[in-house]
Amino acid sequence: MTDQNDTAANFSPNVRAQYEEFPFPQRDPKNESEGVIVTEQDSLGKINHFCFAGRQAFGGGFRVLVAGGGTGDHTIFLAEQLREYDASITYVDISRASMDIAKERARVRGLDNIGWHHGSILDVASFRFEPFDLISCTGVLHHLREPELGLAALRSVLAPQGAMSLMLYGRMGRLSIYAGQELMRLVNHGVHDPKLKTRHARAVLQNLPQTNWLLRGGDPKEVLVSFLEDESNLYDTLLHEQDRAYSVTEIYELLAGAGLELVEFVSFMSSVPSFRYLYNPMVWITDPALRSHVSGLPRPKQQAIAEAINCMITCHSFYATTTAAGRIAAPGDPDMVPYFLYFDSSNLARHFRDAAGRECAINYRHSTVRFELGKYSADLVAGVDGSRCIGDLFKMVLEKSGEQLPQQQLWQDFMAFYQPLNSLDVILLRHRSIPAFKEFPLARLAKTSSHAR
Repeated sequence: MTDQNDTAANFSPNVRAQYEEFPFPQRDPKNESEGVIVTEQDSLGKINHFCFAGRQAFGGGFRVLVAGGGTGDHTIFLAEQLREYDASITYVDISRASMDIAKERARVRGLDNIGWHHGSILDVASFRFEPFDLISCTGVLHHLREPELGLAALRSVLAPQGAMSLMLYGRMGRLSIYAGQELMRLVNHGVHDPKLKTRHARAVLQNLPQTNWLLRGGDPKEVLVSFLEDESNLYDTLLHEQDRAYSVTEIYELLAGAGLELVEFVSFMSSVPSFRYLYNPMVWITDPALRSHVSGLPRPKQQAIAEAINCMITCHSFYATTTAAGRIAAPGDPDMVPYFLYFDSSNLARHFRDAAGRECAINYRHSTVRFELGKYSADLVAGVDGSRCIGDLFKMVLEKSGEQLPQQQLWQDFMAFYQPLNSLDVILLRHRSIPAFKEFPLARLAKTSSHAR
């Protein structure tokens, strides 16, 4: 383990003190026996699909940096997935208390593929690391005085063909949080003791009227429990002194300033889940003339419109690379293997047949996508077994039908369900040369009212 001597010039001493006092997220190494906590945006299958065109084997000395590793959720999940690979994880965080918890969790699990470094992510270049193939930085940049400097620091240690998995707060989806933060600033005027601040916050939360923004749009009891039973989450969400959020437009600007491009937004399991379909304005725009106008706008502008319409995106989770083109696995490649990730597809074929001739709806984690199916969509989805490539899948359906079907029709019927389910990140692709990735039970899904760090 290395230790970097930080100065107040590159991080806020108060922020560091916060995470020493309240390591985040709240974790107890004794609970590791209950299973690994899944941080879905760091699933190897998703990273492979969205960042490496479905062709990444994660071997050959694959290097991962977890920047701002906190108490270890992302570090542990990545290390567990890469346990049997020729790969390594590098952890960096400014909080020694958080790092100690993460290290103990790794020790309990017998993970020996993690290198531990105490310091600021702004100083990663001074550690003289070799370039990283993947950088995971979740819920950290928006707590820096100058997030653009943090992103530039990470960019400096990214391999030329590497990728970043990032999460930043969503401005419009967190309006209620910022109303809550303003309330806490008012009641804690002149108070500097962190423990007293949390005591005041608890007193206020326990008597909030139903009209308060924090209790709107969700289960009030669940919201209050997330704060009252988790002091670190309370402080991180409502009492943090450095917290800025981003709109879609501002994310594109931030990335461009660091010489990066956005590959794709992906799902993030906050208390209000964010899915990629939420960035599609056509979900809500039905007027034909307006649809025609909006569809002609640049993609970032369309995504910004969708964000402003739904106001649900509390956390923007996305992948970024130096060049986005060609990064996402292509369903037009017959050698790609479609498979379902953290999704029970056992009843899909029957559901598709029952929906023949009418709109099909799939409900998933409080979200619904609607789409129309093709004649052979049910047979195609029934053949998705995680090992059969698209080319073989089409051959199987052709033989079953006994008809002379054009490949284009089968592809259209495949895309009829692939696109909407892919917008939920539940169906992905990997090249047939890449072995299947291990899945972990979702019994312990990383989900807080703020973020998993």
